[in-house]
Amino acid sequence: MDTFMGFSVHMDFEGQKLAERLFQIIVVTFGAVGWLYGYYVQDFFMTVLTLSAGFVLACLVTLPPWPIYRRYPLKWAPSQDPTASTSTAESTSGKKKKK
Repeated sequence: MDTFMGFSVHMDFEGQKLAERLFQIIVVTFGAVGWLYGYYVQDFFMTVLTLSAGFVLACLVTLPPWPIYRRYPLKWAPSQDPTASTSTAESTSGKKKKK
């Protein structure tokens, strides 16, 4: 199932890597700026507020599967008949050489 109510719900592996990297960059940047601003105004609440705003922004940017995260789709191998592969494996395992 690749859609939910008409919206795509998947990300490829490169998109997951990009989303994780963007999340880290946004949260760390807002955390550092929030800490500096909170230190400047001597109010820890401003630090927490700035970090929270960065977290919300990072979630909005990285959690939905935006098209930027679906640029490199996986090419799957064609499906094979499972009964044919098990019968072949059984026939080859029965032909073991004895010394």
